[in-house]
Amino acid sequence: MQPTEQSRQQLRCALRDLGARAEKFNEEDLNILLRERYQTLEDLREARADSLRAARLPLALVDHIVAVQRASATGLGAGSAAGAGSAWVWDEASDAERHRRVVRDELQQWFGSAADDMTATRLRACLPPFAADTLWRGPQALRERLAERITPGLPLPASVARWLFQQNAELRGPLVSTDDSEAASADALAAHVRHVMVDFKPLVGSEMYTGHTTRAVLEDTLRLVMRYLPGPPILMDRNRVDTSGATTGSLRPDFLAWVNGVLLLKGEEKAAASELQHAVQELTTKVSDAWAAGLLPHTPLPSMLAYAAAGAVLQFFCIEHVGSGGVQATPISGIMDLATAPARLQALTASFNIWRLLAGYASQGPTAPIAMGQVVSSPDGLRTYCLLPGFFRKSIRQFSLHARYTSFKLLQELYGKMSEQKHRLSIIQACDVNGVAGPRLQQHDDTYVVHLAPVGQPCMGPPATESDLACAVLGVLRGLAALHSEGYVHRDVRWPNVIFLPAERRWLLIDLEHAGQEGCDCSKEPFPLPFWSERTLDDGKYTAQSDMRMVAEQLMSHLSFPLEDSGQELRQRLLGKRFSAAQALRHRWLARASGR
Repeated sequence: MQPTEQSRQQLRCALRDLGARAEKFNEEDLNILLRERYQTLEDLREARADSLRAARLPLALVDHIVAVQRASATGLGAGSAAGAGSAWVWDEASDAERHRRVVRDELQQWFGSAADDMTATRLRACLPPFAADTLWRGPQALRERLAERITPGLPLPASVARWLFQQNAELRGPLVSTDDSEAASADALAAHVRHVMVDFKPLVGSEMYTGHTTRAVLEDTLRLVMRYLPGPPILMDRNRVDTSGATTGSLRPDFLAWVNGVLLLKGEEKAAASELQHAVQELTTKVSDAWAAGLLPHTPLPSMLAYAAAGAVLQFFCIEHVGSGGVQATPISGIMDLATAPARLQALTASFNIWRLLAGYASQGPTAPIAMGQVVSSPDGLRTYCLLPGFFRKSIRQFSLHARYTSFKLLQELYGKMSEQKHRLSIIQACDVNGVAGPRLQQHDDTYVVHLAPVGQPCMGPPATESDLACAVLGVLRGLAALHSEGYVHRDVRWPNVIFLPAERRWLLIDLEHAGQEGCDCSKEPFPLPFWSERTLDDGKYTAQSDMRMVAEQLMSHLSFPLEDSGQELRQRLLGKRFSAAQALRHRWLARASGR
C-alpha cells in the first residue's frame, strides 16, 4: 500500500494497542511498516523479527516490537514491563538486551546452549544442491524436485512433535522429533519448522494477510538457509505501490527473487481462495523473462519458478515461453491449503527444495548484467530505475529541484525531436507505454517519468580494447550529432551515460535529463555539473564543442592501453575548437569502427 497520513495514524494507534512507544517511530519507520503490509494490531502481533529486519526497520525498533510482543504474550501490559504498576520507559539498549535475554532463555529451555546449534550441519545434510541444469529440464523434472522429501527429516521440538504426530501420523518421517540425537541440536532450524508447522496460522481476508503467509513459509525459509549455508546470495523484494505512476506496480509481480541478477522466482498474491486463478493469470502477464532479451544473446532462458497464493491456498508453477512470444504457467505442485498441517509441510518442503534449485543454478548458470524487475534507487533516493520487459523505467522525484538544470518542456521537445526517423538509431528513445509516449510530469507528486528503449548494459568504464573504444566513441558521437543538429547539447557525457547493446555489438548515448539548448549560459548556480573541467565551457556557455571536450576527457582519457597516433590526434582535435560531431564521425580513427 502507499502510505498516507491517515494510514500512518492508524498504525500509530495499532502500535500503542500492542504496547509499543509509537512516538519512537518516525514517519519513515511507519512507511517501512506500511509498505511491508503491517497495518493493524493483528499484523503487528504476527510480525517476525526476520521480516522486520529484512524490511530495514532500525534494529532497535525491531527489538522493541519483539520485546513488546513477548511482554504481551506473558501477560505484561502496555504500561508494565516488569509487572503491574511499573512505568514503561523505553530505552533502546535495555529493550534490546531484554529481548536478547528472552530469546536466549527460550532457546536454552527448548534446546540447551545456543553455542551448540547444529543448524548449519543439519542443513548441509538435508539440502545438497540440485543439478545446475535442472531449471532447463522442464515442468515434470521441476515437479519431481519440488516434492522431493528432505532427508534426513526436518527437526521439530520434541514437545510439539508428539502432539503433531498424534494429530497427523503421516508427518512422522518427513519431520523428526528433537528426541532424535541427530536432530537434537539444530536449534534455529527446529524453531523455524515449529513456527511454520505449529505456531503459524494463516490469516485470510486481504492481500496483506496472504503476503504474511507466503513470507512465513517461503521467504523466511530461504533466509534461514542463506544465514547458515554458503550458497547463492538470493536477493528478494516485494512490489510496492509507487507514487510515480502505476507502470512499475502493474508490471512487477508481488514477490521477486534473483540469483546472479537473474529473476528465477516470482509470486502473485490475492486476498481470497476464490481468486487463485486470477493470481495464476497474472503469472503469465507480469515479468516472465529471467533476463532482458538481447543482454545475453544466444543463451537459452531457464524456466522461472513461481507461486500463486490466494487466501490460505498456495500453488507452485513453472513459467515457460511458448510459440512466438507466448507465456505458459504449468503447475509443478498441487493446490495446498495452508490451514492444514500436511499442506504446510508440502509448502515447507517445496521452499527448501527451491533453495536447492537456486543453489544448483548459481553453481554454473549465467549472470545477468541487469536484474529484470529490480528497482534501483540513487543514493539520494530521488531517482529510481527499473528494467521491465522491453524498456527501462526512469523516474525523478521532486522534479522541481531538477528543473534548475533542465525544464520539462525542453525534455518533451528534445525526446520528440530524437524520435524522428533520422535519429532513432543514434540515441536513446522515449517509448510508448500504456498509450503514453515521451516523458510525463505528474503534477500531484512532482515526479518525472520516462520509459526508455532499447535496453542495454550500462558502461562503468571504457572497453578493454582500442577497437571497442573506437566503436563506443562512434556510438556516442552519433548521438551527439543528432542532438547538435536539433540545437541541443547533452552536458553530461561520461561512461555511466553510455550503454552497450550486446546483440548488436554497438554503443548508445543515454540519459538526456541534463540536456540543454546549445550555447546556454552555465556560468552560475546550479552549475557546473560534477564532471566538468575548467575548459568545458566557452566563456561561461555550454556549446556543442563542450560536448566534444567531454568526449575527449571522459571517454578517451585514463585508459589502460595507449591510443594509436590517429586516436591521439582525434582526442586533441576534440579538445580544441570548431570541430563538430559530424566532422569527428569522418575521422580515420573511427573508420574501422564504422565498418563493423
